[in-house]
Amino acid sequence: MLLNTISQTLEHWKAAPSIETLRSIYDASAHQWQNNLARLGQLHNYHLLFKNQAVCPYLSHLDQASKILDCGVGTGAFSLALLESVAHSAHVSGVDISYPMLTQAQQILKNRCTTLDLRCGDIRRLPFADESFDAVIFAHVLEHMAEPVETLREMIRVLKPGAPLIGSVTRKGLGQVFMSLHWHNRGYTSNQLASFLQATGLEAVNAFDYGTGWSRWMCLAAVGVKPR
Repeated sequence: MLLNTISQTLEHWKAAPSIETLRSIYDASAHQWQNNLARLGQLHNYHLLFKNQAVCPYLSHLDQASKILDCGVGTGAFSLALLESVAHSAHVSGVDISYPMLTQAQQILKNRCTTLDLRCGDIRRLPFADESFDAVIFAHVLEHMAEPVETLREMIRVLKPGAPLIGSVTRKGLGQVFMSLHWHNRGYTSNQLASFLQATGLEAVNAFDYGTGWSRWMCLAAVGVKPR
């Protein structure tokens, strides 16, 4: 039975889920999303990620004038963790396909950043000019993309030279296979994740474990810097 489940999951990923499918799933989950992240310890683990020595040095340039983009912002948990890990607030923009998620993010982030600009849209076609942001972040969206490298290239397009791209993805494994039955997500190894970032031309690429408990078992993070 387990082999059949895995086989069906791999067969499903010959075609990525549609935006409409993903929107329906995340719309239905928005009201409980933040509580689920807290229950899993993920809110704490996002803080650990941004305090990690693999990431922290790339955030030291951020100040109140800095602009941060969160691709697949969801309820704003990833942005909030970044903001609480640096000395200053910043201008935060976020893109997500789910209006209910963006409504949650508005409430969570509105008093935590210099300005807040949340938009409903597709991260594969970001509504921003080239080289607009001092940091671009993403959490658990790359796993839904049919072409992850092309999606990363779009994120990097709006990133300023010398600025970091920081993200978290689901680790490839048995837990991810069972998750995918509902969330339609792939999983990646650290080597795969690093190779995606390297393929875009990013420098100083590092893919690594982070967090404790659930995150340590299920998640990977990566950072890379856009060449000057």
